[in-house]
Amino acid sequence: MIYFDNAATTKPTLEILRLHQRISNEYWYNTNSIHMLGQKANGLLEQSINVIKDTLNCKNKKVIFTSSATTSNNLAIYGICNSFIGQNKHIITSKIEHPSVLNCYKDLESKGFKVTYLSVNNQGNIDLNELEQAITSDTILISLMWVNNIIGSILPIKEVIKIVKKYPRLKFHLDGVGGIGKIKNDFNFDDIDLITFTPHKLHGLKGTGVLLVNNNITLISNVKGGHQQYNFMPGTVDLAGAVCAAKTLKEAVLSIDNNYQKVSKIYHYLKNKLISNNNIIINSPDANYSVYNLNISFKNIKGETVVHFLEKYQIYISTTSACTATTKDLDKTLIATFNDESRAINAVRISFSHENTIEEVDTLLEKIKELETI
Repeated sequence: MIYFDNAATTKPTLEILRLHQRISNEYWYNTNSIHMLGQKANGLLEQSINVIKDTLNCKNKKVIFTSSATTSNNLAIYGICNSFIGQNKHIITSKIEHPSVLNCYKDLESKGFKVTYLSVNNQGNIDLNELEQAITSDTILISLMWVNNIIGSILPIKEVIKIVKKYPRLKFHLDGVGGIGKIKNDFNFDDIDLITFTPHKLHGLKGTGVLLVNNNITLISNVKGGHQQYNFMPGTVDLAGAVCAAKTLKEAVLSIDNNYQKVSKIYHYLKNKLISNNNIIINSPDANYSVYNLNISFKNIKGETVVHFLEKYQIYISTTSACTATTKDLDKTLIATFNDESRAINAVRISFSHENTIEEVDTLLEKIKELETI
């Protein structure tokens, strides 16, 4: 089996699976119980929180554990906007965000918020001048992804931070899922108000999301319950998930250079082979891109056809984000970037892990040749 769908999810390591089992077996107590066992579990939770803050060098953050990156994005966006409903406030995002961001913005737009959806160029990137010109005295939130999950474009977060700092009341939420643990940051995480990531993109476990929130921010959550996690995400914390999330993040960041070099070699090897194929168009950008995602379109073959042809040989890629793959809507990133329906319909995403090999890429290339002769 050859797995090139790592942007959807990654295979958890055996070490993380064993750690989850051990914590579930030895520390299954409620972290909010006041007895000794509960406090023992809470101590381990606090250790995990500190590991995350130390790893990302963001000391001025609260760490909130959720059930997914989608939940974390929702909590960040609604947590800021809920107290402004009915006040005609303005919020900004881009046209290429993950559905867990775009669908929140659409919902808030229906509730009276004014929304700016930033356009992108043919490299899948925003115009910083458009961003700054969109900000008004009523703007309360900007939400942007660090790395696009479809074509791999890297947005200029360092420059966005400089713009946001000019407006003290404006909050910036970063969807860091595609970047954290994969590419090095050229900015300070403590300069961003809210940050989302999830370990299952880093060979950790599904079922856990993380939201980092500046200490001076209070979120108005839609979830009501007890007083856990600052009232932002009440409910009993999944301690094993939290411990594994911290461990996964730490291991990914410690290995970030070595993993990047491995993936970069694979990415460029495949891209250079495909560039010479007249039946294929490269959708991923020429600059400011992540080597973990390569998006291409076949000129005369639908992406869905490619996916099902390759899976017969146990080679697994995808068409779009796994969060939207079962719908018939055209991918919003590809449409916003290229405004070409055929290119979007015929697109596939090949996403890598440091566990992939050149030999696997060669096998993929052989099958692509076979597909083109059918």
